[in-house]
Amino acid sequence: MPELTPDTAREIVALYHRAEREPGAAPPALGMTPVEEFAVGASARGLTEPGFDWMNWAPYQDGRISDPEFIASADATTLRRIATAHLRLDRFAGGHLEAAEENGILGAVVDRLEQLADSDAL
Repeated sequence: MPELTPDTAREIVALYHRAEREPGAAPPALGMTPVEEFAVGASARGLTEPGFDWMNWAPYQDGRISDPEFIASADATTLRRIATAHLRLDRFAGGHLEAAEENGILGAVVDRLEQLADSDAL
């Protein structure tokens, strides 16, 4: 499992902003949406926690994984678990990541990740 470090966190933040597709940006990999491409890259850089039992985690069950205040106060472990739950949810409910992007959830996760990286809290 890749370790989430300040450097990998900054790479994830850059991937996210690249996924926003500024004019002239390279298109995503064939068959992937920009958000899916971000999810693959972020997972490969340690944003998710493989093997984590997200379905039985209380913040997933009570909906806090989508609460901006909960995300904004998350420590590194909690943030990885929030990301894991959302990425895994997309496998069961296609389009979940796009909805999470539209609702600002992915942006909140990336913002918190950037704060943690900048404060050396990873």
